[in-house]
Amino acid sequence: MDTDDFIVKRIPKAARPFVVIGAGIVLQATYGIVYTFGNILPYLVSYLRWKVDPNQTNGSMIWLQSLMNGIPFSMVLGGYLERKIGGRKGAIFGSIIYTGSMALSYFSIEHSYFLLLLTFGCMQSFGQGVSYNCILIQAQRWMPHRVGLASGLIVAGFGLGGFFISPLQTKYINPKNLPAGPDGFFTQREILEKVPSLFILMAIVFGITQLIALCFLAEPKNPDEIETQSLISMESTPDLSSRQIVYSSTFKLLFATLFLNAIWCQTTSGFFKAYGMTFIHDDFFLAMISSFAAMANCTSRVLWGLFVDKTSYQTSMMIACTVGSALMWTLATIRWLEDRSFYFLWICGMFTCIGGTYTLVPYACHKSFGSYNFGIAYGLLQLSLVITDYF
Repeated sequence: MDTDDFIVKRIPKAARPFVVIGAGIVLQATYGIVYTFGNILPYLVSYLRWKVDPNQTNGSMIWLQSLMNGIPFSMVLGGYLERKIGGRKGAIFGSIIYTGSMALSYFSIEHSYFLLLLTFGCMQSFGQGVSYNCILIQAQRWMPHRVGLASGLIVAGFGLGGFFISPLQTKYINPKNLPAGPDGFFTQREILEKVPSLFILMAIVFGITQLIALCFLAEPKNPDEIETQSLISMESTPDLSSRQIVYSSTFKLLFATLFLNAIWCQTTSGFFKAYGMTFIHDDFFLAMISSFAAMANCTSRVLWGLFVDKTSYQTSMMIACTVGSALMWTLATIRWLEDRSFYFLWICGMFTCIGGTYTLVPYACHKSFGSYNFGIAYGLLQLSLVITDYF
């Protein structure tokens, strides 16, 4: 495809889609901090108990995870900005907010849980939501006839970050693999004192990476248009109002699907380490589970994208929901097997199904509402995550 972008147009035409999508994957990897929440949860709550409020518990941190999973209308704004100013400028705007809020969390965690909710929860999630949608839309425009694969690759990047970030977080904060106390909290001063500086470290690494990758995020010139097809009965149309989208039966079914799946997806990704610490007393092993679960999440998203391109949304989502539900309902029995390798397999399997949910829904949204309407429609679908936070 052709492009007017100053940098990308100097790359051979055949390689441009791969370069842009590669840049999108790298950017998404820096935004995937939410998939490391389960790994850093024990460190954050231990620090807050030591420095701010001794009554903090793992359960009280659910509000932080909920905010990290999405802020209302941030993705809608991302879709709007992509239309008005382009994907790169929209992603730059989101990245500045995202990385800046990460750095501010160095100060907020030292003073208040509420301030941490504001910086590491609200602001970080808002910036991530804006950038996420801009990047996803650009990728789909570069591969208009392989939407499932394009979506899978981009959202795979979102899961990829956890594979690298989780072990680095643990190595930085707990390099000696010191165990948590019998209540599941760390009390060692050498661990707790490193928690605030972790935010600065992540902000620097993410900021440099984003600065480079954003140079290669570009929009194709006159992208090929593909015929949109409804999953149910809505006729294709080049432009739909938000009201038309929300009142369609397709949107309602996708909204319900994302809402129901997100309940167990967020529970698994947020609390698997805290639960594992009740019977596995090895911080490095749990960090390894977090890392490989992120890789399972990442790899599965590409595979789900390929699979749905060959089959259908209905078939793919039915498989993901069935397997995910079975693993979720049997997770509590794993601790009685007294073999931590089973816990490793169960968590990786569950993250594979999580990858399915967040690949198949954007695929269905694009197929149902078309490329032009995708940004707004998918942003509105993400509002289901806000409702999920209250369950």
